[in-house]
Amino acid sequence: MNCMKMMLKKLLCLTAMVFALTMSQAIAGPSDDFSDTHQGYWSYDAIMALKKVGILVGYPDGTFKPDENVTRAEFTAMITKALGLRDTQDFSISIYNDLSPKHWAYRDIQIASHFNVMHGTPEGNYMANGQVKRVEVIMTIMSALNLREITPEQAIEILSPVYSDLKELPKWALTRTGKAQQLNSIVVRPWEEGLLMPNRAATRGELAVWIHKMLELVKVHPNKQLSTVMPSRKVNGYIVESAYLDGNTAIIPAGTVLPLGVMECIWSKDAKVGDEFIARTLVNFVTKDKILLIPIGKEIKGTIQKAKKGTTLVKNAQMVFQTQTLLDKEGGDTGTEFITVANAEPQVAEFTHNPYLQKIGFRGFKGHNFYTHKSQQLDFVLLEPVRLNIMDNWLAE
Repeated sequence: MNCMKMMLKKLLCLTAMVFALTMSQAIAGPSDDFSDTHQGYWSYDAIMALKKVGILVGYPDGTFKPDENVTRAEFTAMITKALGLRDTQDFSISIYNDLSPKHWAYRDIQIASHFNVMHGTPEGNYMANGQVKRVEVIMTIMSALNLREITPEQAIEILSPVYSDLKELPKWALTRTGKAQQLNSIVVRPWEEGLLMPNRAATRGELAVWIHKMLELVKVHPNKQLSTVMPSRKVNGYIVESAYLDGNTAIIPAGTVLPLGVMECIWSKDAKVGDEFIARTLVNFVTKDKILLIPIGKEIKGTIQKAKKGTTLVKNAQMVFQTQTLLDKEGGDTGTEFITVANAEPQVAEFTHNPYLQKIGFRGFKGHNFYTHKSQQLDFVLLEPVRLNIMDNWLAE
């Protein structure tokens, strides 16, 4: 009898454990991860983001196989799917010597060629079944974008401090690879840092990150063919009510007030006329339709136009800031004038609720000198209209 009771207790215990395990799994829900990728894996975020929107899929066994290579045909299909081009009905046909209309990726290849994203070889071949190289991926990503060109000398200056194997990069890919580096859109696995490896076959994990980066850039700067079918990027930010579009050119009229951050800590007592400073956009500037005008972090060069020291009971301290030109990512002058002016005066903290005493207190202390703290926001007023090409790459010219 005791034996029966012991067996019954064990059975009940086992049943309870199984039930608890089943319930915990039900509460947690099934995992969306692939069995061979996990949080902390170097390309996990990009893989899961593209899986969520149906751009990338795994294998029937639940794996993603991030280290597997990809053919040019498979990569082309990924690109057309990511860019939402697969339903395109009106596209031109490119003739490739080695491509049959019966090839499974024929339609994807023709669509990608029509939108000037993918290209064949100078000999007229597409090499659909060959493995896609890293340099070819870079060329494809850059082909999808409308960017300001750089010179070979600039490209070398950008790439040589970063990659020890730059000599392996084909000359025909130099300038666009340099531009890709400017945009931080070259994918390097953590254990291969410092190596460009342009002629190595690209892996599925690398392509996930590359495509994820491309989608962010192409929303703002699609190439001319893609811009005809892709909606303009909508972003949140500070709405510049007076701005309007003339084709791809945005005009911000004179008199528009733009909040900018002064990126220097300046004391009015030491400030001098002609001292240089940098202003920066602290938010995205957008149109009423939320089209990006100037992104957050854009820098503008300026000088102090007026500097008046404060003397208690005699006069106010004052500084007048004027900006001149937009700067590129390296701090160079872009040649785009951005002439604004902002006036800064001391602010006296409220020390009483009595309005009469407040007035007396302000008059007594208003002459104190003051600081503009780093990133302090001031209202800058445009003195002249600004014309911006919204197709330019304001993030990394």
